[in-house]
Amino acid sequence: MNAPAIRWWRTDLGDDEIAGVAAAIRRRRVNHGEECRDFEAALAHFVGIPHVVATTSGSVALLMALKACGVGPGDEVIVPALTFIAPAHAALWLGATVRLVDVLPHRPVLDPLAVRRSINPRTKAIVCVHLNGRAVDVAAIRADLPAGRIALIEDCAQALGSRSRAHRLGTLGDVAAFSLSISKLITTGEGGFLATADAGLHLQLAKLRNHGMLGRASTVFPEIGFNFRMTDLQAAVGLAQLRTIDARMAAVQRVYRRYQELLCDLPFIRLLEVNTGDGELPLWAEAVCAERDTVVRELAQRGIEAKPFHPCLSDSPQLRASGDFPHARRFAAEGLILPCGPHQSAADLDRVGRALREIAATITGAPLTPLS
Repeated sequence: MNAPAIRWWRTDLGDDEIAGVAAAIRRRRVNHGEECRDFEAALAHFVGIPHVVATTSGSVALLMALKACGVGPGDEVIVPALTFIAPAHAALWLGATVRLVDVLPHRPVLDPLAVRRSINPRTKAIVCVHLNGRAVDVAAIRADLPAGRIALIEDCAQALGSRSRAHRLGTLGDVAAFSLSISKLITTGEGGFLATADAGLHLQLAKLRNHGMLGRASTVFPEIGFNFRMTDLQAAVGLAQLRTIDARMAAVQRVYRRYQELLCDLPFIRLLEVNTGDGELPLWAEAVCAERDTVVRELAQRGIEAKPFHPCLSDSPQLRASGDFPHARRFAAEGLILPCGPHQSAADLDRVGRALREIAATITGAPLTPLS
């Protein structure tokens, strides 16, 4: 009988989440209401920022952030060439143009020098994607900006709980967008939120989420908005998850440390560094391997799922991107995510390590010593 499959991500929902949803239903808190407000307050406390607006997804959070910062037709938004496509699509939905910028050669986050070279009179916003908890050097990017003209938006979809030394990611720009989808540190199934210290932006975001209103309409809908509201049922799940966030952070750190041990003597695959000493939180276990596709295929044959990196965004025709992005292309071609998550068992991680040792014979022709 074959061993059960190991998925690339594992996070568990249990009795606390069930109890939270049941309690919300018994109190008739089903749509957007008090549970959401409690969740927003708890998230604001955790991130360390005055204002949080819960919404339906991290992608919608990015759309709302760009809209609240005034992005529209004729504007240009700088986006890293290596990331999920959500920030680029958000810019396109608002009628803006996307300008892709390469990442650093050794670290898959925005290169501040490349950003500096890309800024022009049409630049309205820069999306700093903290990929897998790695901090973009927001201060270096901000130093090159004309005062008050260009918005700095942090994409923290993969960076909840991550720090850049003394600062939580999500507190460094004008506004930050977070994801609460299933493969994140805490999840509401689908969901997201925005964080800002700017009271004016907070007001704009709150209205955008609710068809341009702060409350119910009386005689007029004063401005453009939409229904981007989270439900109280989702918020109840989020509150239960948030109560365990310290344990979840410790768990993903343990996964990362175990992979450091498992991969240290494998010459064909390298764990991508996350600066844990500076407070960066490695949400996922990312590695690079020149034979990535072979490794993914060989792992799959052993019942182990590994996830390739997303492609370089310049290959998406709807973005109409020009330029050369060698670093983003290399990471896209060689990057993979090994099985991880706050509830990935130690036994399954060791099974991945043994499988990679078996694959070493295929890749290098020289099998290594068995995993102890």
